[in-house]
Amino acid sequence: MGLDASVRCNCIKDGLATPHPFPELLRLDETCEPILESADEIPLAKWTEHDRWFERSCSHGGYVLQKRLGNATFIGHVLAFVNSVADELPILRDKVVYSGTHCGDFIEAEESVPLLEEARLLRQLSKDRNTQQFASDMIELCEASLATGNPIVF
Repeated sequence: MGLDASVRCNCIKDGLATPHPFPELLRLDETCEPILESADEIPLAKWTEHDRWFERSCSHGGYVLQKRLGNATFIGHVLAFVNSVADELPILRDKVVYSGTHCGDFIEAEESVPLLEEARLLRQLSKDRNTQQFASDMIELCEASLATGNPIVF
């Protein structure tokens, strides 16, 4: 178990993806994840076809960036360091490294601006090479979020 993060590309939103098998059901949720939406229950076969489509919907496979931030133990290590300078890194502490296994949540693109500054500061403050790499990965995620306008999803 660990912590992964991603930023979706805009191919679907911009109409650059391959045609969807059920365009009348296709919606993007608040994380820009393509979902099937209908008043009726959607059969598993349609969800399976939708998932296969998403994997090949564009050259990015639906993502502009995906990162493995670390296993639960490593994220705990980063959290311990962040807690030692907590007043300077509140978004990292409260929304990123608070748990080494959280998922299903996200950071809006607008919040990527202050998070980017925190990640840069973390990279400067830490003497640990692995924590510096974590900070560099967060910087890349923030930059991708800002470039696309899409959230960072965990």
